[in-house]
Amino acid sequence: RILMRQEKTMKVITNHALDPRIILNPNAGSDRSWVWSAFDFAEGELKETVFALRFADSEIADEFKTKFEESQKEMEKLLAGEDKEDADGTADEAAEALAGLKTTEDEDDAAGDAAK
Repeated sequence: RILMRQEKTMKVITNHALDPRIILNPNAGSDRSWVWSAFDFAEGELKETVFALRFADSEIADEFKTKFEESQKEMEKLLAGEDKEDADGTADEAAEALAGLKTTEDEDDAAGDAAK
C-alpha cells in the first residue's frame, strides 16, 4: 500500500494498494520523477487518479522504483495465495490449539435444555 500525507496537516493525499497491474512510467523530460495511475482511496471513496512524484535526485527516484516493483511482486504472490512459509511453526501451534476445541455442549447442559 502507498500512503502519503501532507507534511504540515497530516491529511491523507495518497492511499492505494500496490496492484501488480500498475505501470510506473518515467515522467517526460525528467530522470527523477515517476507517473502512474491507480484507484485511490484518499478521499474516502475509490477514484481513478493519475499520480506524479518527483524526487530530489535520480538515485532516490530509482530506489523508489525498485521498492515499488518489489512491493508489487510481493502483492502478486499474496493475491495468488503464496504466503510466506511458517518458519517458526506458529501456524502448526494454532492448528493444534484449534483442534483441541470442542463445539458440542456438555451432556448436563443438553439434558437441561431438553427438559425445558
